[in-house]
Amino acid sequence: MLKQSSILFLLFCFSAFGFSQKTTIDFDVAITELNAIGEQLISEISDQEKYVANEKFKTTLKELLINEASFEYQFDSLKTISILKENELKIYNWALPLNDGTFEYFAFLQLKKEKKGQTFQVIELVDQSDEMMNPETKVLVPKMWYGALYYKIIYDKKLSKNYYTLLGWDGNNNLTNKKIIDVIDVGNNGTIKLGAPIFKNKGKTKKRVLFEYSENVVMSLKYHPKEKKIVFDFLVPASSSLEGIYEYYGPSLNRFDAYFFNENKWNYQEDVDIEQDRNIKDFMWGNPKKN
Repeated sequence: MLKQSSILFLLFCFSAFGFSQKTTIDFDVAITELNAIGEQLISEISDQEKYVANEKFKTTLKELLINEASFEYQFDSLKTISILKENELKIYNWALPLNDGTFEYFAFLQLKKEKKGQTFQVIELVDQSDEMMNPETKVLVPKMWYGALYYKIIYDKKLSKNYYTLLGWDGNNNLTNKKIIDVIDVGNNGTIKLGAPIFKNKGKTKKRVLFEYSENVVMSLKYHPKEKKIVFDFLVPASSSLEGIYEYYGPSLNRFDAYFFNENKWNYQEDVDIEQDRNIKDFMWGNPKKN
């Protein structure tokens, strides 16, 4: 199936467990097994078979991640998974494409804090996005995660030493895709919260930002480090009569908006003067079902 082979290309391009095990582990053998299972997750087998394979994938991956050496390991040969790392946080994240055109998301966080005595923990994120109403207003916990496939992590102490901002993609359904700006808040004691009241937009404050648009178009959402701005397409309906029907939304031809950080907040800015380079990675993250 086309969308499932596209997910493989996409990923190829990019409950807490206790303290780390000190036993030696063969990463190469485990990665070979994970890659074989990962091929099943994006294949044309039944959803039931995918869920069985995914549980095996999770179990095998956990065995690697509870070993503290995995925090510094590169995992360059591990496919069908996105791995992001900044400062004290490392994220392992993948999508499970289902045969009805929807997706479920899975993730583990590794947290390695050097201060106040070195601590190491692994936290599983549990996708509950289908159960959520008004997710932009909620601070969540690991067992209640708004699932997505993350492709960029942004860390800057000037925003907060505890905040990690994430850009992600959600395949949603056969009509629309979503892009997301979220934040992981790592407490001084290692507690994890998802979302924070740091997104300011026209007098309103959001905990995370969601964009929904037609499955047939590409939306750009990128971080520009030089300007320290998250720049994105301004989305509009195909006509005014279709306002609020997101399967008809797409990028405006001549406008980009942005979030820039100031005073510990991401602040909304309309119609920024910045050039978006629409390269192939932007295309695939914009709509990975198309190849």
